[in-house]
Amino acid sequence: MTGDKLKLKQTLAHNMKKHRAALRLTQERAAERAEFTVKYWQRLEMVSQPDLPSLPALLKIAKALNIKIHQLFL
Repeated sequence: MTGDKLKLKQTLAHNMKKHRAALRLTQERAAERAEFTVKYWQRLEMVSQPDLPSLPALLKIAKALNIKIHQLFL
């Protein structure tokens, strides 16, 4: 992963975990709310995995976490 992509992935993973924890959601429940598989949600929360979601997927993540999309990258 390049430096910029790694930083983006770190920020996304951190914020997904933070907002999920604030809602007291398990990865399983968050994935269900986003209409993702649990495995995909887990990969998104792992910095070591280079997966970056598409814009439609980011919208689903934000909706599942009851946040605005930009909050995933603050």
